Amino acid sequence: MRKLLYFLLLLGFVGLYSCEKEAENPGDYDLKSELKVLSVSTKNLGDLDVKVVRSIDTTYVRYYVVNRDTLVDTDGEPILDKDGKLQITRDTIYYNSNITAKFVELEKVELGPPVDTIYVSLESNAKWQAPMPDAGGKAQWFFTQRLAGGGDGTVVASVVRNKYYKKTVDAVQYILTSDSTTMYKLVFGQRGEKDE
Repeated sequence: MRKLLYFLLLLGFVGLYSCEKEAENPGDYDLKSELKVLSVSTKNLGDLDVKVVRSIDTTYVRYYVVNRDTLVDTDGEPILDKDGKLQITRDTIYYNSNITAKFVELEKVELGPPVDTIYVSLESNAKWQAPMPDAGGKAQWFFTQRLAGGGDGTVVASVVRNKYYKKTVDAVQYILTSDSTTMYKLVFGQRGEKDE
């Protein structure tokens, strides 16, 4: 019983002590999100020479759909489709949003057949994402292993060794801040052992 009393007193003391501390702000939320690709390297070839092809400021375009009119014949009767439903004309209205972003496109990197791991070093003050590239319906050969992070970090991707011919589908790796105000586009191709 005495041990239970000591335990409850200790628990109460810890509870009081922890409640007296005020939470501190971990950062300045007024800062604009920044992201920069510092370097691209591979496990067995070292640093790759990557140049910026273009860097532009862009505004996100959004849209909404407006139902305009129901199609009618010359007598004013509605025209039905093959399923017996009304045919309604729809217009898509595009407009510029209030989000302006920086888009940076890097020169295409042609990887050699034995490359197995790619490292993209980042400098950032924000959370970032690196979604898996789409294989375009072909066999996936580029696998992003670190899909997200925060602050300075590294995007790690593994590549399947290419024993055949040049890959027909490039891997397009996007890296962007979580608020989508900065986006990098990296394109990777891969030669095959039979090409050399």
